[in-house]
Formats: sequence, structure tokens, C-alpha cells
Amino acid sequence: MQDEAGFYPPLQYQPQWLWLGLILVLVIVGWYAWIFRPVRKTVPVHEDPARRLMVPDLETLRATYLAAIHATALDADAGRLPERDAHQRLSFLVREFAGAASGLPMTSMTLEDLHRHEFKNLAAGIAGIYPSEFAPRPVHSVRQSAESARQVVLAWN
Repeated sequence: MQDEAGFYPPLQYQPQWLWLGLILVLVIVGWYAWIFRPVRKTVPVHEDPARRLMVPDLETLRATYLAAIHATALDADAGRLPERDAHQRLSFLVREFAGAASGLPMTSMTLEDLHRHEFKNLAAGIAGIYPSEFAPRPVHSVRQSAESARQVVLAWN
């Protein structure tokens, strides 16, 4: 109805439009929540018992790697293995032993990573082998590097 000045009063919205608008807002919020939900599953912190069974006991592991270190030193002494290759193999054997004993990827860690992860004895042994491994002429004999590698393996607990 028109009032005396000729204006019509504002129209009232019907209540179903209010509910339809609220439902639409909830659907949009739900859609965004679905899109941005985290999809990564958290990895359990506990140790996998099957992995523990795969790692041999430390004494067997130690004996295996001490034999490999001894064989490398013998091959280098006999001239079947160049000195640089012998030093590299010794470094790899020590890293591989530590990786098998700890379950960590020691062969891909740098010397700085080993220090950061508190493997001081391993880092010191590797650092002792490094000069002969990378220098143009070996700084230490293969026997000295082999003894350093043995000490790291024997000291591991």
C-alpha cells in the first residue's frame, strides 16, 4: 500500500531465502574445507618390529665388516687394488657398517651431517681416511686407514 507521500513500504523477504542462503554458505565452507584438508598421513613414531628383526646382531655384523676391512687391506698390499680405491672402499665399509648397525643412511651423509647427528667416533674415523681418499697422493698407508676403520667398527656400540 501506498502511504500519503506516495512511497511503497519495503517488501519482506520470505524465510526460505534466509535458510537457502545459509545452506549455500555452509556448502561453500564445506567445499573449501574438503579442498584444503591435509592429505598426508602421519607416520607412527614407534619402531617397526619387523625392521628390528631384519638387522643382524651387532657381533655378526662387526665380524663381517672386520673381515671385509681385512680383505681390502690384503688386496691393497698384494697390489690387486689401487691405494686410492682401497681408501675409498674402507671409507664405504665403515659407513655401510654404521648404517647397518644404526638403520640410518650413513653412506649418503656428509662429514658435517655425521658430526651434527652425534656420530663423533664415526666422523673422526672417516675424517682420518679422507685425506688419503681424496689427495693426489695418499697421506696415510692403507694399513693405517684399515686400522682406523677397524677401530671405528670395534668401538661401535
